[in-house]
Amino acid sequence: MSSTRMISKKNNEDNIFRILIGILIITTIALVVVWLVEGRKNKEKNPIVDEVYNYFNIEDLTNCDGLFNYSSNLVNYDKVSLETKLCIAYHNANIKDVKNETLKVSKKSDTCKKDDMIFKANDESTECEIQIIARDLIDNSYNKLFGKKEDDIESFTIDSMHTCYLKDDNYYCGLSETFTYILGSSSVYRVIKDYQEKGSELVIYDYFIKLNDTTCYKNYTTDDVNQKCTDKYKKNKKLNYKFMKKYGILYKHIYEKNEDGSYHWVSSEPVK
Repeated sequence: MSSTRMISKKNNEDNIFRILIGILIITTIALVVVWLVEGRKNKEKNPIVDEVYNYFNIEDLTNCDGLFNYSSNLVNYDKVSLETKLCIAYHNANIKDVKNETLKVSKKSDTCKKDDMIFKANDESTECEIQIIARDLIDNSYNKLFGKKEDDIESFTIDSMHTCYLKDDNYYCGLSETFTYILGSSSVYRVIKDYQEKGSELVIYDYFIKLNDTTCYKNYTTDDVNQKCTDKYKKNKKLNYKFMKKYGILYKHIYEKNEDGSYHWVSSEPVK
């Protein structure tokens, strides 16, 4: 083989090698770009994801307007009342060093008064029991959950029976002067599909079903029936992840990272 042909063959091999390297580099760049744009999907257990997902908990739907963030449309900070946000902050707060105080009922009344705050006495009791909670504990929880400082509010309910009043640097919480028992038979099911981390943003996708007897609903806040879910559930009454994935409503929840590394809720909406 002549030296000219050998050089030509070597040049061709070099060119092919350069092309392959070029393709590999381009492919690598493309994968990196897709990863940056799409974020990182992960179904593995993540303590941070579990924590923020439980900001809105289904353990007691009578608190804080229930799962109001599972609505028929987008829900964000501005669309939630301050009273509801403070209620959520209360239930997520690390409440410690609580002071307790007992008040005597007023004459010819079943209520107790402390300054301009009125509480109801316990059943067949002549006393009202209240808790005194440092405002900072609720404030810190509020800031963590919503990424903002709350405005002053005279009072807010923490469930269907108890109210907290703000006075100076403390919240005074006790049985409400007037209250009603809330009874309900609806059940709520939700399960995480996956989540994505994109920079300072955490996005969680989950499936949601509200069930009353054998009727499924599309969201928590309206009576929009999920007919496909209802028809299927009436036949087998078996609700698992596979069922949720096929018949549940997909929701998207966005959280933003705080300076301390925790996340605050930004918005929730159904994926249409």
